[in-house]
Amino acid sequence: MQFEVIIPLIAYLVVVFGLSLYAMRKRASGSFLNEYFLGSRSMGGFVLAMTLTATYISASSFIGGPGAAYKYGLGWVLLAMIQLPAIWLSLGVLGKKFAILARRY
Repeated sequence: MQFEVIIPLIAYLVVVFGLSLYAMRKRASGSFLNEYFLGSRSMGGFVLAMTLTATYISASSFIGGPGAAYKYGLGWVLLAMIQLPAIWLSLGVLGKKFAILARRY
């Protein structure tokens, strides 16, 4: 076995195990899930919009975008430019419904 591979792997596993123990204790002490997943319900619509935009653009531009641009040429990039207006349109249509559901639950 190569120690330069094993030692960082063991260190990583110890850190992840320690973080999981910390999260388990934190969860038992209060409403950890509500604060973690919902951000204590204190973030506004702008944060939601930027999160949705970053999620959609990141997946497309780092996974599918370069491969499609390589396969189909640079003209495909112009087609990919519709992503940002599509996100803003989806937030405009669904944003109010998201807000109603967020306040209810």
